[in-house]
Amino acid sequence: MIKKLYKPTFIFLLAILISLPIILPYFHPGYFPTHDGEWAVVRLGDMFRSLRDHQFPVRYSGNLNFGYGYPLFNFTYPAPYYLGIILHFFKLGFVDSIKFLFAGSVVLSSITMYLFSTELWKNKTAGIISAIFYVYLPYRIVDLYARGSIGESLSFVLFPLIAICALKILDNINTKFYIVFGSISYALLILTHNIMALLFTPILFTFIAAKMFLVKNKSYINSIIFILLSYALSAFFWLPALLEKHYIALSITPIADRNIYFVQLNQLLLPNWGYGLPDGPNGFSYQIGIGHLVVLITVLILIIYSLVKRKKISKDNNFIFAFVIIGIVFVLTLLMFSFTKAIWQVIPLLHEINYPWTLLAQIGFLISLLAGFLWTQKNLFKYLAFGLCLLSIILIIPHAKPERVFDKGDGYYLTNDATTTSSDELMPLWVKQKPRINRDKKAEIIKGIGGISSLNTNSKKINFLSELKTNSIIQLNTIYYPGWNAFIDGKQIPISYSNPKGLMQINVPTGNHRIDLNFSETSERLISDIISLVGLFVVIIYLTQIFYFVKK
Repeated sequence: MIKKLYKPTFIFLLAILISLPIILPYFHPGYFPTHDGEWAVVRLGDMFRSLRDHQFPVRYSGNLNFGYGYPLFNFTYPAPYYLGIILHFFKLGFVDSIKFLFAGSVVLSSITMYLFSTELWKNKTAGIISAIFYVYLPYRIVDLYARGSIGESLSFVLFPLIAICALKILDNINTKFYIVFGSISYALLILTHNIMALLFTPILFTFIAAKMFLVKNKSYINSIIFILLSYALSAFFWLPALLEKHYIALSITPIADRNIYFVQLNQLLLPNWGYGLPDGPNGFSYQIGIGHLVVLITVLILIIYSLVKRKKISKDNNFIFAFVIIGIVFVLTLLMFSFTKAIWQVIPLLHEINYPWTLLAQIGFLISLLAGFLWTQKNLFKYLAFGLCLLSIILIIPHAKPERVFDKGDGYYLTNDATTTSSDELMPLWVKQKPRINRDKKAEIIKGIGGISSLNTNSKKINFLSELKTNSIIQLNTIYYPGWNAFIDGKQIPISYSNPKGLMQINVPTGNHRIDLNFSETSERLISDIISLVGLFVVIIYLTQIFYFVKK
C-alpha cells in the first residue's frame, strides 16, 4: 500500500541525492575518531562473540572489562548491534558494519521524514523540503562526526516512522497494518536509544491527542494497542534494565553533571563547530541552525498573524498541527536552559538524563516538519523555504567531515577489552576494586591444595575439572551478576562475591569434581522475555490477518 502511494524508487534515489554530500567520508577506507563511534565497533564485536556463545538475548559481556565481564547489554541499547550482526553476516567487517549503519541512518531518515511530512501536510514537495532540513540539521553532523552515537543516529529514522503510523491508526484505514508497523518501529526506538525514546514519547502522545481532536475520533483502543504492543515487544530490554538498575553504579552516581551541559542562548543561535566535549575549547556545536531558526521564527510569526487577524485556523488542520509543533518546540527549548533544572529533578525518568542538549534531536525533527508546512503557504513562503534549504546545505556541507582518518582494522577493536563506558557506570556496586589489567587465569585456587584442568569458558559458561587434596576455595575471575549459577557434579551450590573485585568464589570439597557455572535468565528477566514473546505472538496474529485479507 505504501508502495502504491509513494513510488519507492523515486523516493530512494531522492534520499541518496539528498544524503550523499554529508555521508561521503563514510565510504573512504578506515575510520575516524568520535566520542562513541569506536566503542560501537568494540561492542559489535562483543555482541558477535556473545551470540556465537548462544547467549540470547545478550546481557552479559564475558570478554570486556579486561576479561572480567560485566552486564553491558542488560543496560545498553542493543538494537544497533543486532542490526550490525545482520550486516556482518553478509560479510561486512565490524568497522564497515558500523559505518554502514551511520550512513544508512541518514538515507533512511530522509525517506521516513519525506513520508511523514508528505502525509502530514498532504504535499509531496513539502515532504522533500522537510527531508532536506532533517538531513542538514547541525546536530546530525555532530552525531555523525563528533559524538558518534549510533543509537541517536538510527533514532532519526524512527521518529517520523512512528509518528506516521500513530496518525494513520486514527484514520481507521489499514489499521492492523499500521498497528504492526508502528509497534515494531516504536519498540525498535526503545531498543535503539532508550533516552531518545523517552524524549520522543511526549511528542508522540501530543501528536496522537492533536489527531484525535481533529478527526473527532473517540475510539482510543487501537492507539492503546499500538502503544502497549510496542512496550511488550521491547520488554525483554527495558523491564530488566529498570528492575536491576539498583545493582549498578549508575543508580548512585550519574554519568555526568547535568549543570555543566545546560545551554546558553548564543550557543543555540550562533554557528560554531568542534569535535570535542561541549564544555571544552573545541566543543561540538549546540546550534539549532540558521535556516532552521528562520523557519521557526517565520512559522511563529505566520501563526501569530493569523490569530491576530482572527482567521479561522481551527478549521485548518495544517495550522493546528503547526501550532502544536511550535508549542512543543518552545517547551523543549526552555528545558535546555539552567533555570529548568528543578523540572529535570522532579519528573520521573527525566532526572536520569544528564545531557539537556539531547533535546536538539527532537527540536530538529519538529522544525524540519515546520519547513514542510512553510512550503504549503503562499508563493513568498515557498521561495523562502526553498532558499533556506539551499542555505542549510551550503552551511552544513563544509563541516560534514571527520577531524582525521585512521585505519586500525577490525583486529584492533576485537582485542580491545575495556568497558566501553565513560564512567564505568554499568559496574555492579559490589565491585570496589575495578579491573585495570587482563586476568591471567579464568579459574584459580585461592585457598587449599589441588589442581584445575579441562577449563572451558565463554560469555555464558565456565566449566572445568578439579582435583583437590583439601577443601578449597576456587575463584572465578569473572565478576558476579545475578543470573550466574554454580554446580558441583550437577548439584547447585552458593556463589560468594564479597571480595573487593566482586569476583565469583565457590567452596569445593576434597576430591575430583566437575564444576559448571552458567549464566541464565533470572525469574524477572524470564517474565520480561515472555512478555516480549506474547507481543511477538500478537504481531504474528495481526500479520496473518493482514496476509489473509490481501490474499483474499
